[in-house]
Amino acid sequence: MLDDRQRALATVDLSAVRHNIAHLVALLPAGAALCAVVKANGYGHGAVPIARAALQAGALWLGVATVAEVEELREAAITAPVLIFGPLTGVEVARAAKARAEVAVWSEAFLAEALRRGARVHVKYNSGMGRLGVDEGAAAALCAAAAPSSALAGLMSHFATADQDDPTFFSTQLERFTALAGQLKARYTGLAAHIANSAATMREPAAHFDMVRTGIAIYGLSPFGDDPEPRGLRPALRLSSYVAGIREVGPGESVGYGRRFVADRAARLAIVPIGYADGVSRALTNRGEVLIAGRRCPIAGTISMDQLTVLLPEDPGAVRPGDEVVFIGRSGAERILAEDVARQLDTINYEIACDVSPRVVRRYRESPESPESPETADSA
Repeated sequence: MLDDRQRALATVDLSAVRHNIAHLVALLPAGAALCAVVKANGYGHGAVPIARAALQAGALWLGVATVAEVEELREAAITAPVLIFGPLTGVEVARAAKARAEVAVWSEAFLAEALRRGARVHVKYNSGMGRLGVDEGAAAALCAAAAPSSALAGLMSHFATADQDDPTFFSTQLERFTALAGQLKARYTGLAAHIANSAATMREPAAHFDMVRTGIAIYGLSPFGDDPEPRGLRPALRLSSYVAGIREVGPGESVGYGRRFVADRAARLAIVPIGYADGVSRALTNRGEVLIAGRRCPIAGTISMDQLTVLLPEDPGAVRPGDEVVFIGRSGAERILAEDVARQLDTINYEIACDVSPRVVRRYRESPESPESPETADSA
């Protein structure tokens, strides 16, 4: 029934998120914590529902990039420790402290502001990422400056190549961080050292330290860009729409902006009410695929802001108005992974998930094998 369809629907399986968190926690040594990264609206999945599911499954921390993201979690009555990774202004530091968030610091001026506002800090050491962060000497100095006020909480860094096959630079960063963390942990009781992202968490136990910060893997997306399921991960996101109408075209007739699809024979096309404003990249024009009734169908013509068209099988009864159209996820025996779409677009699965726009309705559910009660709440 058309009344049951959302024009653009992201269905998020919270039991998959809990499975992924439990799988990652099981990799950690006793005493190590997992920080679930829920920045960017939970990588497009919805920050608050993902945070709750992650904490239920064993995550002890949450990670975000902005102070507004902390405030969203606090407004939802989530009280777990939160670490803000990104740079903040003085006003934002005050808001972060008020929201009981901990912050990353990498300069004397920023540390002074954080201490003045009463925020606990994690000193960011540049072990090789080459973005924000300081060298060994400056990191030690910042730790020494923060320690007397009991504001010093952690030493952190970030891997640049943990997802790549060549281990050379990854090993270099790990050696650098291990040496500095050992020195500073001996000096400051309770200092938490953390550097591992999802890829490092899954590939190298020596990178676990006191905490890991896992983002992409908690959503069931592979940090290595391959099929996540053999790695023990279950994709949580399913993006779908429906067939709003079907039209028949003859040879020489076109569809869409720029006439980028011109039929070379009689054909049937489905009009689907989803477009690049929803997160289906315009770069998939004439090259992407969708699933309808378990069959692969090519995208035909230019993807518009709110609509696109799909070339249908020649069997006239194969597809009907109202049928579901799947862009990411399973349909019958077929599936399209975010990793598949990323390869087509020469990008990463992170971007595919994050591009699902705020106007797409999110619906949260539990997979049938989960003992939890189903959730069907929608949010836009």
